[in-house]
Amino acid sequence: MTNPTRRTCPSCQTRLSPLAAECPECGLALAPPRMGRPLLFQASALAQARFDAPPRALTAPALGRVAPVSVEVRPEELERPEQPAPLAPPSPSQPALGAQESAASFWPLVKVEATEALLLTLVQGLALLLPAWAVGVGPGRLFSGAWPMVVPYLFAVSWMLFMAPLVLTGQSPMMGFFGVTLPENTPERRMAFSLVHMVSVLFFPLSFLCMVLSPRHQTLAELLSGQELLARPTARMR
Repeated sequence: MTNPTRRTCPSCQTRLSPLAAECPECGLALAPPRMGRPLLFQASALAQARFDAPPRALTAPALGRVAPVSVEVRPEELERPEQPAPLAPPSPSQPALGAQESAASFWPLVKVEATEALLLTLVQGLALLLPAWAVGVGPGRLFSGAWPMVVPYLFAVSWMLFMAPLVLTGQSPMMGFFGVTLPENTPERRMAFSLVHMVSVLFFPLSFLCMVLSPRHQTLAELLSGQELLARPTARMR
């Protein structure tokens, strides 16, 4: 008894599956395809398949149909332009720009530290006078009798005088009046500069000597911190 689900190729007598459209041995087509496209297991479909990209139309409708435009150029325009004459070197009598900026930066820094030294002396005097008046003794007697507590107290008051405006605005109390600013954005670096700036103001004669002897007129605070004070808003002081 034969299996009705099996077929054989009439050419080579190879046993075929009932779903086969062609013989896998000789390639004989057994029946037309039932779908509009070849089956996946049809070997001859690979030879007839085309993998070329579909053609695309050009998007320039006037390509090749635009008449050329003639442009008239005079012979003088084709000549090579003359090279500009080299700039004359500055005369020795005129000072350089860096020297002018350095000389101009000296007096604003001196004014800032001198006025802040006077302001610091006034604040320390008031800070010492208030507790002396509350205790009922003189400021000198209070300082000599309780200097281990008075010295840290004056140090904290003096540092707060410079630290608060420098951290918040980047300028000490008198820098804004003379157009000087600290170009730092981080509060940590501003706080560190406020400490050395307080020391520079306390020892103003030493800071003034540093500004006179240094070629860039740097204050004692600038030498200790490595930071630089600039003129406001954009011009560099040194």
